[in-house]
Amino acid sequence: MTEENDAYWAIRTIIELTKTYDLLEDVLSRHFARFGLSQPKFNALMQLRQAGDRGLSLSELGERMLVSKANITGLIDRLERDNLVVRETDPVDRRVCRARLTAKALLLMENILPIHTVFTREAMSGLSTEEKTRLVELLQKLQAGLNKK
Repeated sequence: MTEENDAYWAIRTIIELTKTYDLLEDVLSRHFARFGLSQPKFNALMQLRQAGDRGLSLSELGERMLVSKANITGLIDRLERDNLVVRETDPVDRRVCRARLTAKALLLMENILPIHTVFTREAMSGLSTEEKTRLVELLQKLQAGLNKK
């Protein structure tokens, strides 16, 4: 493969990844809007659901979601306004603020998850299981290379 050909495919790959990301973001936005959520809100609720009754500190949640402290604080503010999350002082370290799901959020997630599972399968139905597996492997390989930059 020539350098020129490699450069073409590098650029083309970035363009296709960007187009796919934009399209996926649009499709997911419409999907979550049906439930009065954004994708970041849904992701936060999923992380808190997985954490269980103890919830997560805001810094733990930020690390899991790969967002800054300022962004996680704003996100928790919005979830708290929607009565989906409560903040509590950590009983062990009073300097730490923890977030956990409300009963309303647990019920919402219980209702959303079966619908979300079907939606996700349909959204990815253009690829076989083998193709999805290979795509995940390739994306992880790309991520590892980008992390070295």
